[in-house]
Amino acid sequence: MSVSDVIERASNARAGRSLLIFHPAGAFFALAAVMAAVLPWLWLFPLNDARLTHVRLGLFGFGGMAICGYIMTAQLAWTGRPISAPVLPVAVLALGGRLACLVFSEDLWPLYLSSLPVGFVVLWPVLRARRWDKVPLAMVPLTLVVAESMLFARSDLAGVFPLAIAALVFLVGGRLVRAFAAEARRRRGLGAQPRPPLWVGTVLLGVGLLHEGEMGAFALFAAIFWVAVGCLDGFRLGQANRMLCLGYAGLVPGLLATLAARSGLVSQMVQVHVLTMATMGPMILAIVARVTMRRSTGAELVPRRRHWCALALVFCAAVARCLAIWPGPATIWLSVAGLGWSTAWILVFSVHMKALLKPAPFPLLSAERAPRTKHPHTPQEFS
Repeated sequence: MSVSDVIERASNARAGRSLLIFHPAGAFFALAAVMAAVLPWLWLFPLNDARLTHVRLGLFGFGGMAICGYIMTAQLAWTGRPISAPVLPVAVLALGGRLACLVFSEDLWPLYLSSLPVGFVVLWPVLRARRWDKVPLAMVPLTLVVAESMLFARSDLAGVFPLAIAALVFLVGGRLVRAFAAEARRRRGLGAQPRPPLWVGTVLLGVGLLHEGEMGAFALFAAIFWVAVGCLDGFRLGQANRMLCLGYAGLVPGLLATLAARSGLVSQMVQVHVLTMATMGPMILAIVARVTMRRSTGAELVPRRRHWCALALVFCAAVARCLAIWPGPATIWLSVAGLGWSTAWILVFSVHMKALLKPAPFPLLSAERAPRTKHPHTPQEFS
């Protein structure tokens, strides 16, 4: 056992923290990793509609589990109240609903019986605390339920939802990158980095996604530049921030693929897989990994080797999946993409599973904070 592990266990014991499995970031992030690992192999099962099931498990299963885990972790600090139900039963309900969706892939009742209650569990503490500023984010799980049900009426929306996920990555990821970078600068005694408000970048992204002409293209290029510049500061502020910025930088290939699809340079299938595998995947991985990174009292988070390997494999899998679209040995590239993606999330799960029966670290998604005055962009929700 390393010195850092000894310090970590001693710190957790003093804090009297419950096991990680009883925290949303423990249970829901583990389920997200499992669903991601299974995702490429759904085509091997005798499903009535493998494509629809693949979309549902990818966007709303894997993505939805990660989003629920993040919001439930954050809302405790937003409201000062725990979620309105024990974490494990809520996670089991969510998992049971997803398994039912695999068996009854053309029915909506499993979705309503499982995801609707989970969505209300996420939203209720925020409403009860009257944190109206957090309601839009807390509404995302319920919004995903509505979006998933719309797939049955409009299957063509499967190509639109990844753009909505990219917008969510832009907003939430942009806030996280700023928050953790600001914390790292304070830890190092550096001054605050002046930046324009996040809504400016959000407007650029919105214009770029909603308009397909020259104005939209210009706005998307501006949004890409916004993301790249926003990552530069955090990239120099510790390994955990570097991983987070690399995850956030996945928006760059996603938005470039969107521009290329509009110009006819690549197919929509390429655009969708870049947005999901190279944009959504790395961002979720970078957040999930923070729970199980190495830490010691007063030190910054340090990603483990398996975290770095997983992040590299996710990006490589995205490249391989796009190569499978071009004429040639598509089966080989599909196999490479599937193996790379699944291996990445198995690596993440292997670290996470080992930590589930240990006391949850404090804070969950950041290291112990340096002494400072309260700052509006401090990641307080991760206490």
